[in-house]
Amino acid sequence: MAAQQQLLALMSSASGHNNNNSPEPLYDLSLMAVVNGLDCKVPTLERISKLPELPRNLLIDVYELMSQREDLKDTLLEELSNLDVFRPLVRYTSARGKLLRIVAALMASNKTLPHRLSEAYLGRYALSQIEAQYNEQADGDKAGALGTAAEAGAGAGAGAGEAAAAAAASLPQIDYDKTQIIDIAASCLSHMTLNDKQAAAAAAAGDGDGAGDGVAAEAAGAQTAAESVPMEALPDEDIMAIDLGLRLGSFLSVAGWMQESISVLSCLNERLKRMQPFKDELVLRLDCLQRLLYAESSHCNFKMAQKTFGELMELNGMLTDAVPAALIAMAYTQISSMYFARNEYNNSHMWSVQAMRHLEMSAPTRVAIDVLRQAAKACVVKRDFARANLLICQAVRRAREQFGPNHQKYGDALLDYGFFLLNVDSVFQSVKVYKEALAVRRGIFGNMNFHVAIAHEDLSYAYYVHEYSTGDFSFAQEHVDEAVHIMKNLVPSNHLMLASAKRVKALLLEEIALDKIADGMGDDDLLDQSEELHNFALQLSLEVFGEVNVQTAKHYGNLGRLYQTMNRFEEAERMHQKAIKIKTDLLGPYDYEVGLSIGHLASLYNYQMKKFRQAEDLYLRSIDISLRLFGRSYSGLEYDYLGLCHVYETLHEFEKYLRYAHILENWQLLRGQNITQNKSSYPAIELDYTIDQVKTKFFSMNVKRVPTPPEPSKN
Repeated sequence: MAAQQQLLALMSSASGHNNNNSPEPLYDLSLMAVVNGLDCKVPTLERISKLPELPRNLLIDVYELMSQREDLKDTLLEELSNLDVFRPLVRYTSARGKLLRIVAALMASNKTLPHRLSEAYLGRYALSQIEAQYNEQADGDKAGALGTAAEAGAGAGAGAGEAAAAAAASLPQIDYDKTQIIDIAASCLSHMTLNDKQAAAAAAAGDGDGAGDGVAAEAAGAQTAAESVPMEALPDEDIMAIDLGLRLGSFLSVAGWMQESISVLSCLNERLKRMQPFKDELVLRLDCLQRLLYAESSHCNFKMAQKTFGELMELNGMLTDAVPAALIAMAYTQISSMYFARNEYNNSHMWSVQAMRHLEMSAPTRVAIDVLRQAAKACVVKRDFARANLLICQAVRRAREQFGPNHQKYGDALLDYGFFLLNVDSVFQSVKVYKEALAVRRGIFGNMNFHVAIAHEDLSYAYYVHEYSTGDFSFAQEHVDEAVHIMKNLVPSNHLMLASAKRVKALLLEEIALDKIADGMGDDDLLDQSEELHNFALQLSLEVFGEVNVQTAKHYGNLGRLYQTMNRFEEAERMHQKAIKIKTDLLGPYDYEVGLSIGHLASLYNYQMKKFRQAEDLYLRSIDISLRLFGRSYSGLEYDYLGLCHVYETLHEFEKYLRYAHILENWQLLRGQNITQNKSSYPAIELDYTIDQVKTKFFSMNVKRVPTPPEPSKN
């Protein structure tokens, strides 16, 4: 213990004399002295086992330094796999970034701490089969008791699909002892400690400007008259299971280990359902389920997500004013996210609007950012770009100002901002934003991580779109190869996320093959590889989503383009026609995706199948959609204008040819001006609005209407 006592003593002296002139602060030297004195010998192992007696702020620094020593990683893995050691650290919110880096360092050396932690939690808290069967007999009574409690509460319950609770009641804070874990649910992923809870309570009584202000106090007082058992009356084991389960499950999903998070939160959910009815049960169950739904949707485990959604809908009918509005907003946001991942955009948009309605000024900053981000994505796919711009700009600003440029929340917001920019044809800016997002995520999670793989794939696709006209896909190929490599190491071979990365790789292989063909060097092997990857993605999409799904339609369209390149024109035609029908049925006749597939079929008819009149009609439809959505400077118009010129030249309709050649020339001038002046149809919103101002603007914007484009000039 001598080194530990030395560290404690030196910390206090170092904290007041840390100046920039010294080569290494005394505190850092003390840390190094402690860690350098550790090894795997028996006497040292006893000292290592005493490390958890250190204050948390010292302990996390010691562990982080140990994670940088390859010879100490096995020892560190064993220490952190102990739930009693890990629990104080996961509750120490100030060191969340350090804990994430420790996990990343261990995973880089194949030290599977997330799996060990989830297994340890299940081993300690999972109900045995006998207990589960015995407790199933009481399920009916339990559900009835919970429903009665909700009815006896504020009486503001709402059915599925309706607005749940209006504003959360601001009730006096209860001084929980063992039951302070209610703060976890109340903060909705803001990971408050007891001190944070007290600060939030004070802020709730004041101006409420801080992150997470007021929500902990609000939830701590949330209770209904009919709840029969106070929380402190629960067995200690149940209280510990709730506290650790919510914190650990959330930490694992934040760290990118979704399957382990699902295991922990599913275990906790089952345990909560078997507990006797207790005060704040509704809040805790709702929080557990929304976190579980996030992990399941992110991991594309849609069967489990559908079951979790069903349980959320059961609770949705029991909601009262006593449930924090911020928690309701997060639950609705996760439902929107689930539908988004399933490409069911109408439902995703509907639930994101409900989440916006429940977002209040007092919501924790993390909650506000997540609600704004998801609502922005839902608006993007509905082509409501003005609202999307408002929401995502506010999310990015809040994330950077509240958490800094190296925080995960900022990286998440950047990734969604890149998605917005790519969809509004600001491709160059999108690449820049995606690059920054990847750098942030790699700085937090290292290389071998789920979140990092997604960032690589998104950046690769942005590069693919950006370099489409130049044919230089080297950067795109580099990032998609990294995405595929990571996913192969993290998910099963038939996982949707791996299929998604392979889809981007297939697109790149096709373009590279096309360039070689243009240079007189045909490469059938690349095209065969591309077909194999596209078919793999299509079959998996059919299994998971079925035929009538936007993602399935995209795969049909991708195969259509590939078969066109491979001179399999009839097959290409069938694929494009399938894509157009599915997209039109799901998205309507004027969606961007519909226009994209129409343009591809027009190209097939024009250049390969010589069906010029059909090509003409399709080009005009594609142009109409592009003008409605993006305006006269949209990049995709170039291919349609060139195609029409080719059609009219071939048909010897020279008046029409000259007309569209002139339109193309004007397009080139306008496009060049926009690029030179860095103009965007949706420039970043620099103003900082309050949540209430954002909501007012969001709900007061005119309903998006698809404008009718002007007729092209005949001059």
